[in-house]
Amino acid sequence: MPVVDVDPNQLEMALLNLAVNARDAMITGGVLTIGLSEQIVDIDDQLGVQPGRYVVLSVRDTGEGMDAQTLARAVEPFFSTKGVGKGTGLGLSMVFGLAQQSGGALRLESTPSSGTTARLWLPVASETSPPSGRAPNIVTQASAPAKILFVDDDLLIAGSTVDLLEDLGHQVIEAHSAIEALRLLESGLAADLLITDHAMPGMTGIELAREVRRQYPRLPILLATGFAELEGSEVVDVARLAKPYTQAQLATEIAHLLPNGRDGF
Repeated sequence: MPVVDVDPNQLEMALLNLAVNARDAMITGGVLTIGLSEQIVDIDDQLGVQPGRYVVLSVRDTGEGMDAQTLARAVEPFFSTKGVGKGTGLGLSMVFGLAQQSGGALRLESTPSSGTTARLWLPVASETSPPSGRAPNIVTQASAPAKILFVDDDLLIAGSTVDLLEDLGHQVIEAHSAIEALRLLESGLAADLLITDHAMPGMTGIELAREVRRQYPRLPILLATGFAELEGSEVVDVARLAKPYTQAQLATEIAHLLPNGRDGF
């Protein structure tokens, strides 16, 4: 199989997101099929990608499928048919973003009761292309190592972001709810920075930020969210990072909040 030029961490998370979506679509069970093939696109092809050689990663399920209206919106950021605590609506958007930044495409085929097939098209790397295994040094050296309390109820996003933070040299303590994060701080955790999702069941990120501001006023807070999530909510004066975000954007925000590395509270 030919080589593609893509960040391995992002590709791993893309595959996990597609697999989890497929699993969730098969409520009563089914078959999940992952495939890999090489395709050649010529100038007359109607796929919307540039002519050339591609590696196509496919994930197919035998689940409930999607109607035309849902399929048309499937890759929109924050669009989800699941409730709070059961997904962020960012999974397919992240896969779509990876495809776009790699010069490829994401294709979805689905009909109700007949399952869904997702195909991630990635262009074959040229012999002169540099590998994309790691972000440039300017990203990984954006700030000194710090102890970060990271809060997100979505395990996929949590795992992906923890990998990005650890790759930047930081020590990460995970919490999967606002209540768990508060308990960690109350138990004596000396974090240098709090990064939290907003849309979480029970207690939102804004509510967590408000409580942390009250109890630990010196602890810097970064709220990772989207504008749509904040409509109608009381906004706390904290730094924000729009989802979906890249490692470079994450590193830049951390450097702004902790310009001298460890800060403490």
